[in-house]
Amino acid sequence: MPSLSIIIPCYNEEKRLQGKVIQDFLSDKGNISIVFVNDGSTDKTREVLNDIQLSNPSRISIITHKKRMGKAEAVRSGFLESLKTNAATHHGFIDADLSISPTELYRLFEILITNDYKFILGSRIKKVGSKIIRNEWRHFYSRVIATIVGWLIKLDVYDTQCSAKIFEKEMAPSLFAEKFHTKWLFDVELLCRIHNIYGDLNASGIEEPVKEWTEKKGSKLRWYNFFQILKEVFTLRKYYRHSR
Repeated sequence: MPSLSIIIPCYNEEKRLQGKVIQDFLSDKGNISIVFVNDGSTDKTREVLNDIQLSNPSRISIITHKKRMGKAEAVRSGFLESLKTNAATHHGFIDADLSISPTELYRLFEILITNDYKFILGSRIKKVGSKIIRNEWRHFYSRVIATIVGWLIKLDVYDTQCSAKIFEKEMAPSLFAEKFHTKWLFDVELLCRIHNIYGDLNASGIEEPVKEWTEKKGSKLRWYNFFQILKEVFTLRKYYRHSR
C-alpha cells in the first residue's frame, strides 16, 4: 500500500505549530508518518513537539539539531532520517505553519500515486475553485524569482517556492545525498538536481495547483533577503548551468 512520510522543518515555531490538526490528520489517514526537524530552536518548540509526539509516538518522530542549520539542511536531514528508518513509499515536505494543510498535501499524494510520475510539486495559482491567500510582497518576490530562474537556469516551473513537494522513495536518496549550495533557493536547487539526474521535468513529474493555501504570520523572510536570493540564482547557474 502506498504510504507517505512528511518532513516538517521547525525553527522557533512554538506559536505556529498546530498539534490538533496533526493529530486529527493522523487519526484519519493510516498510511502517514511525520518527521519533525527541530532546527536549533531557542524557544519552546521542542516542548510543543514532545506534546504532539505523545499523541502518536509510533508515527511521529523528532530530529533535533543542537544549532540552527537552516531550512535546506533541516529538510535534507529529515529526508535522510526518514529514508533510513521509514518504509514509506513516498517522502515529502511542508512548512511547520501548515500554510498548506496536511489534508491538501494528501490530495497531491493521491494524484501522484494514481499516475505514472516520480514526483509532484504544489503550485499556488489563484483561480476559480481555489482559496489562495498570500502576502503580496511574498507573492511579488516569488514571481520575480520564478521569472529569473526560468530565464537564467531554464526551468519551466510556475511556483518553485511552494513548500509542498512529494517524491518517490527511489529518487529521494540521490536528491538529498549532498548538502545544498543555496539557503533561500534550495527548492529551486532541488528541481535542478531532478533535471540533472532524470532529464526533462515534464517526463518524470507534475506541477499541480493547490486548492487551499493560507499565508501565516511569522515568516523569517525579510525584504533585504531579496538581494541574497538574487545572488543565489547565479550560484545555481554556476552549479547547474547545463539544466537544459
